[in-house]
Amino acid sequence: MTSRNRPLRWFPILLCGLACACVCACVGAPPLQAQVWQAMGPAGGDVRALASDPAHPGVLYLGTVDGAIFKSHDSGADWEPLGVAGENQNAVVRAIIVDPRDSARLYAATWTREAAGEGGGVFLSSDGGQSWRVSGLAGHAVRALSQAASDPAILVAGALDGVFLTRDSGETWRRVTPAGDTELRNFDSLAIDPRDPLVIYAGTFHLPWKTTDGGEHWAPIHTGMIDDSDVLSLVTDAENPRRIFGSACTGIYRSDDAGVAWEKLEGIPYSSRRTPVIRQDAARPAILYAGTTEGLWKSADGGASWRRVSPRSWVINSILILPRDRDGESRVLLGTERHGVLASDDGGASFHASNEGFHHHRIVSLAVDLQDPQRAAAVLQNAPDALVMTADGGKTWLPMSVGLNGDTVRQIFSSPVGWWATLASGGFAQFDARRNSWAHIGVVSDFATPDPVSDSPRAKGELRAFRPVVNDMFFGDSDWFAATEQGLFVSRDSGRSWTELPFGPGELRVGSVRASNDGRQIRLVCSGGMIFSEDAGSTWTWHDLPLESGGAIRLEWARNNLLLAVARSGLYISRDAGNTWAKAQAGLPGGVADSLLTRPDFWLVSVQAAGLYISRDEGATWTRVKHPASLGTTVGTARASQGQFPVLAAVGAAERIYAGSANDGLYVLDLSGDSAPKSFATGATSATGGH
Repeated sequence: MTSRNRPLRWFPILLCGLACACVCACVGAPPLQAQVWQAMGPAGGDVRALASDPAHPGVLYLGTVDGAIFKSHDSGADWEPLGVAGENQNAVVRAIIVDPRDSARLYAATWTREAAGEGGGVFLSSDGGQSWRVSGLAGHAVRALSQAASDPAILVAGALDGVFLTRDSGETWRRVTPAGDTELRNFDSLAIDPRDPLVIYAGTFHLPWKTTDGGEHWAPIHTGMIDDSDVLSLVTDAENPRRIFGSACTGIYRSDDAGVAWEKLEGIPYSSRRTPVIRQDAARPAILYAGTTEGLWKSADGGASWRRVSPRSWVINSILILPRDRDGESRVLLGTERHGVLASDDGGASFHASNEGFHHHRIVSLAVDLQDPQRAAAVLQNAPDALVMTADGGKTWLPMSVGLNGDTVRQIFSSPVGWWATLASGGFAQFDARRNSWAHIGVVSDFATPDPVSDSPRAKGELRAFRPVVNDMFFGDSDWFAATEQGLFVSRDSGRSWTELPFGPGELRVGSVRASNDGRQIRLVCSGGMIFSEDAGSTWTWHDLPLESGGAIRLEWARNNLLLAVARSGLYISRDAGNTWAKAQAGLPGGVADSLLTRPDFWLVSVQAAGLYISRDEGATWTRVKHPASLGTTVGTARASQGQFPVLAAVGAAERIYAGSANDGLYVLDLSGDSAPKSFATGATSATGGH
């Protein structure tokens, strides 16, 4: 996996509000604080929709699983983030349409899965995707959208609760299927006859339907199709509109009589028959592409025979075929799960990643090398390689999963002796940089407990592999601590062997651990409460947050012996070693903090659904940090996911921060006041997600 660092993609932001807060709270604070954001990748992510501008075929649009829209001016070679279609981060963009009459007018169909049920709608942009407003069908889960070629003012939307039609370019909509019908619901696909906008084909979770009068009457059209076929895609033939291709969970079908009867096309194995999308090359109508959950299939004879032209592991959600150059092949673009956009210029014989500027992964965990801040490692979600590292400040990213043998990494840490990973199955793995491989490490004694006088084990029990699930780690000068689902463990030999450090009755889950560098003072969060030791774990005392806090989740130890506790209702601060606690306010909203970072000159907190906040006066006042322009806005307000950074990590002594986003990859945030772009290598330090 590679992602070229693009030095021109910077986002300078001046924080007037932050400057005012600092002037009031801190004598000598600079009158203005500058922020610079740099997008660092890694490239790729989930793509659900692709579209091109009919008037300018090289102008493309991309839609994601969280409403984000990206644009390319060069047939997909480079992408830039635009606005967000959808009112929350769960808005899956199922279709994008560029109006052939006006290239600045775009439509996007979205659906969401929410606790209260399905939602979504159709969204409209009049400025080329920079901003979006609800066009109609708010609250309807729209899973298909089609525009009539013969009358572009007519659009049809297929939703879970029916088919809807507009005759005025999306200003007003009406339902054209009977409300509450047991069959005319759960629509997944649409096609409109290119000559007659009132002839509409619609695929449901259970077989296809057709109307010839704009929805006044509907008839089932599934003769020849296996019953219980979820019709995922419908396409009218470029040369003969009476020929219809349909992809379903039972295979690919063709009708030569406008849907009266269907013929099942053989050649694609049963395991690959869930086909979200089928597309025809308009320049060469005999060529068909079928995007399945097990790769891309191609037919050169109108569907009579098929062959797979991609790795089986690719999951393909969308296909875009661009007009070919003179005597050349059409350009084929695939929107995939995890891999982003893949492009072929040789008819599918080979594909290459086309994700420059498109980085849309969730950063789960992050660590920075103690000796070389150009080296970082990250755990990703929705990526082909869940564990990646960079040795050049984010210019390139490489997979680093060798040796894990399929184990899922929960968190990655930078220890004094290199990368350490905690595993979902329990235990640790250590990275051997010379072999570029991981190896399981760590044993624990069943009965060994520390002697409070000598700090040596009282008795050696049977040694076994360390297998508890680890929630947090702390690396001291000599003592390492692991907070696990089965209690607290300590190692005094750089993680090779571990000893349980009892602190309460039975095995209690420890959510987070912090300690002094000498290991004498230990701070735990356990079962919603906090437990402190001043004597290396020989004795313990319980500390509680106020009842309205909902209980502690994580704990951070700042300078001057200040303690910060993340709770369900907000952030709490103790200025007297944990004896009393006060909720952080003065500009900081309530809610759970995804991540918390304390530095000598400032604290940063990322609050769920609220954004990133900074304090330069040890929590007395807080100011919201503006976010990169790439994160976008929707319907006039910032979307819920904007500025959510589940991972924060410090780099060097300067005000340079890694910010791992919830869905837009990794950023570097420069708070130094110098808006000139720099490399993020500015000294040696390390931090892990949320600490």
